Amino acid sequence: MLFSSRMYADAVQCTQMQYTATEFRKNLFAALDRALRGEPVEIVYHGSSLRLAPVHTSSKLARAKPQKILLTDPDAIVASDPELNARMEASWRKDWKKL
Repeated sequence: MLFSSRMYADAVQCTQMQYTATEFRKNLFAALDRALRGEPVEIVYHGSSLRLAPVHTSSKLARAKPQKILLTDPDAIVASDPELNARMEASWRKDWKKL
């Protein structure tokens, strides 16, 4: 039986969930969901055990190392060019009038 009380207790304790190949085929999506949640899933096929686990990859953004690119305060950059500051303020005022 696939969901015996012992197997259910094992799943709750995050120990390995074991399926035969037939049970795995019948419950494919449930087994995949378990594996994605990080629960160990084992499939026994012709006497050999196979483990199903997600490949843990992170995004490029998650692997990016923070770097200090600006060595000064960003406001100091804007304040250093009064002409740029005036153009930006004029543009903002124009945009706000439309609202």
